[in-house]
Amino acid sequence: MNAPSEYKRSIKALHDRLLALAGEVRRIESQADRVLEEKYDLREYRSLLQKKAEILSSAPEELRRLIDDLPQPLKEKVAYQLRLFAGNAEQSLNVNSVFFMRQLLYPENYREGQDNDLEKFIRVIN
Repeated sequence: MNAPSEYKRSIKALHDRLLALAGEVRRIESQADRVLEEKYDLREYRSLLQKKAEILSSAPEELRRLIDDLPQPLKEKVAYQLRLFAGNAEQSLNVNSVFFMRQLLYPENYREGQDNDLEKFIRVIN
């Protein structure tokens, strides 16, 4: 594949899938926050955050076919960034830290209402 129109379709497909992934992560985070605030159920909170981390850790493999269809410079950039997200997620699962899992995708200076790192990345590749 190397025609510009095919690349545009590949980029659009990846963009759409990443948007869905980002939406799923936000929904899980919101649900986890509600569980903590309303029920203070730490077991369910941990379970939801583990799900978030698992989704992020599996993203490079899940999106491999879409990444492979991208033009070379973009392919490398996307693969690298998704591996970073996945590596952080895997590390949070390995140390089993709910704090680390919750903070995945959020820089230290994050303010409520701003885009997280995945959402910022999606804007860059669009």
